[in-house]
Amino acid sequence: MYFFPQVLSVVIIAVIWQQVYHPNAGLLNAALKPFGVSGPSWLGDPRTAFWCVLAVMVWANVGFYVVLFGAAMQAIPRDIYEAVLLDGASRLVTLRRITIPLLWDTVQVAWIYLAIAALDGFILVQLMTNGGPNFSSDVIGLRMYNTAFGSDTKFGYASAIGVVMFFLTLSVAVLALRASRRDRIEYS
Repeated sequence: MYFFPQVLSVVIIAVIWQQVYHPNAGLLNAALKPFGVSGPSWLGDPRTAFWCVLAVMVWANVGFYVVLFGAAMQAIPRDIYEAVLLDGASRLVTLRRITIPLLWDTVQVAWIYLAIAALDGFILVQLMTNGGPNFSSDVIGLRMYNTAFGSDTKFGYASAIGVVMFFLTLSVAVLALRASRRDRIEYS
């Protein structure tokens, strides 16, 4: 069930959550109404719009990371955990000294995916808030799109934004790999 959002199209996710956050007929405000709380216009308030879109991004991607880390943990041999258990290590020590070091390559990959997703977010933001209100939920990709296809149609400027976005993404990926570089631990 946690992987279900990964199967859905991003457009469908945006439309569903747009309806959940709807100020009059939305599921969230309808759930708050019995408690006497009048919910805000979630996507129409500059203070909440960004956080609402961020919550949807997390919800839409958490299944991928569950599967990624689940597969990595399944690859760790049971013998290692049995040996640690025989040595009398606690669960916290096992997590810090065995599990996390053996998952470190997966953690690096996850950081890169997170950085790319953070710089992306274009489709969700465009469909849910269109960068508003007052540019409170604007992202680089949406700014590039609006520059190219908005009222001014500055294709050269939009191309420059795209090139900067590419190098920014590449730099973040390289920095994430270098910052999290450790000796490779191999097990067989």
